[in-house]
Amino acid sequence: MTPLQILQTKFGYSGFRLEQEAIINAVLQKKDTFVLMPTGGGKSLCYQIPALLFDGLTIVISPLIALMKDQVDALRVNGIEAAYLNSTQSFQEQDYVLGKIRSKELKLLYLAPEKLLKPESSFFKTITSFDISLIAIDEAHCISHWGHDFRPEYLMLAQLKHALPSVPFIALTATADRLTRKDILDKLELKNPITYLSSFNRPNIRYIVEPKRNSFEKLLTFLDKRKEESGIIYCLSRASTERLADDLTSAGYQALAYHAGMDRETRARHQEMFLRDEARIIVATIAFGMGIDKSNVRYVVHMDLPKNIESYYQETGRAGRDGVDSEALLFFTIADLVKMKRFVEIENNQEQTEVYLKKLNQMGTYGDLYYCRRKYLLNYFDEEAPDYCGNCDVCLTRLETFDGTIIAQKALSAVTRLNERVGMIYVIDFLRGSKSEKIREEHKQLKTFGIGNDLSKEAWKGFIHDLVQQGYLIKTDGMYPVLNLTDKSEDVLKGNVTVMLTKSKEHLDVVADGVENYDTDLFQKLKEVRRDLANAENVPAYIVLSDATLIELATYLPHNKDEFRQISGFGDIKIEKYGKHFWDVIAAYCREHDLGSRIQLKSPKRQRNTKSETANDTQRQTLGMFKLGHAISHIAETRNLTMGTIETHLAFFVQQGELPIEQIIPSEKVILIEKALGTSTGPGITPVKQQLGDACSYGEIRLVIAHREFLKEHVHSNVSSD
Repeated sequence: MTPLQILQTKFGYSGFRLEQEAIINAVLQKKDTFVLMPTGGGKSLCYQIPALLFDGLTIVISPLIALMKDQVDALRVNGIEAAYLNSTQSFQEQDYVLGKIRSKELKLLYLAPEKLLKPESSFFKTITSFDISLIAIDEAHCISHWGHDFRPEYLMLAQLKHALPSVPFIALTATADRLTRKDILDKLELKNPITYLSSFNRPNIRYIVEPKRNSFEKLLTFLDKRKEESGIIYCLSRASTERLADDLTSAGYQALAYHAGMDRETRARHQEMFLRDEARIIVATIAFGMGIDKSNVRYVVHMDLPKNIESYYQETGRAGRDGVDSEALLFFTIADLVKMKRFVEIENNQEQTEVYLKKLNQMGTYGDLYYCRRKYLLNYFDEEAPDYCGNCDVCLTRLETFDGTIIAQKALSAVTRLNERVGMIYVIDFLRGSKSEKIREEHKQLKTFGIGNDLSKEAWKGFIHDLVQQGYLIKTDGMYPVLNLTDKSEDVLKGNVTVMLTKSKEHLDVVADGVENYDTDLFQKLKEVRRDLANAENVPAYIVLSDATLIELATYLPHNKDEFRQISGFGDIKIEKYGKHFWDVIAAYCREHDLGSRIQLKSPKRQRNTKSETANDTQRQTLGMFKLGHAISHIAETRNLTMGTIETHLAFFVQQGELPIEQIIPSEKVILIEKALGTSTGPGITPVKQQLGDACSYGEIRLVIAHREFLKEHVHSNVSSD
């Protein structure tokens, strides 16, 4: 069989995602491989498919027992022989697994790194004596001191490489910056590894940051709309997880605490209840979650500030692994940043302390962002991104700006007079003429002392953050960051530039694009079927089928095996095992509502032949402002561009099919322009404009032409596919 055939028949997916196919081919050629792929991107398939094609055994090194059980359960449901060995098993259970390996009944074996520990141990010698075709190291960032989850036992994995020099290794992680990636490759001693770096973007996750004040009340408001959904809430301390879980339980939610201070039995029980949807919410420290493959987590909330972007990205990545729209909410306050600095100091190791402080300050910058949060996250991992993503709170906020040049000059002047040696709070107190004893006497004698007393402390905080975001000021790294001027500061102080500052914000509730038009009642019935099947097999419900698969069933109403095969997640094994159970419910629903199959509506996305399919940053920024309700004239004025340029940007998205023409031009005017285009005999659009007069602009004519191109291509594509 080919890798694609295994993907389709065993796992039920029609095609590969991201770099999966290239990675699998590299592994099959027995090359050492390093894979960085976002959570939910399908890393496991990169070694599971080669494991089924190789003759021998594939060993998967995995850091958590829960992850092993999860993966093995999922493989067995798909009819694949897999097992794990860890400390929870009795000697007899472990011996039984080893017997299955000797008889070549297993294709995949999951191991914790501490099981191997010493190369001279009998277990190490037993494992390395087997016919091993591939070693997969999951959560590979655990080997790096610079990573966010260093585990000393991972360091011995290089010994495994020494013992099996001819066996290919594949190391996989979802989160590693450049420094950590280099450290992983060095410590594992991989042989000329091929590196695959997939996009970090998780477009289905909406990133939201809220001020931490009254966070519990805000959390209850957030949860009120999500009572039937699963979520993870992270807290900094063990005590706060238990308090919050109790408070949420008192408020009527199914919430359980989880932290490393609990006994193993309680932790395991709480985790299992969450995985099986018997508890909707798990309130946890970072001890929970690494490798948890629960695909239907719809939100992740951070009540406290994570220590670094890597941790935050990985923890938020536990939401929406099935590709369904999900949310990541962070409650942020500067006080958390100050408090956390005490926790990242490493005694007698200044170099590592400085790295951790820099990472923490970068996390603080994220909490204070005035521009797209997704762009910041992707740029952190060295990935380019447009200025507007359309699915974070910053991009979904309408900002009202004003000429704040004088305010900016006051702030920059204060930083100058204070010799760029103090932090933001001191600068603000200085500007407001504070009587605090912290203000030095010599500073009180300066002309700029008190020149900003007409503004509140909170207003100044916002404006200074705004100036930092726009590059007119910079915050230094370290334990006590100070404000410095930048190359752009001088032009402001001389009055050569106008500085626009934010006056007010209006948060918009925008429905994400591409949401399936599925029947929620049928979806709930299908969830009940899934739950019963999961209970019968003693596995979590999402292992039977993901929410995304149920949504497709409730959208396209498949009527037979061939149609079920077109539903993502339904391989041949699952069709035979589960197909009839879901078909019975779908058939009854269709009879009741006089509906037929809609499978003909499910088709791969149209491949466009346009020369420029990818929008650039400036085009995306125009689209973002337009979607927020700004008029074309306002966008042009704000961005210091002509209206014609803005209309050209929008025409690009009309021709790509991303923006309906009716959202820009009234339908009656579209008809009018269409008619003029149809009767015009002269070259170019000038004759059309002359025919229409002042009724339409050149830009509107170009937009309608773009719409015609989209329709022409769309019709041609449909005819070709037929």
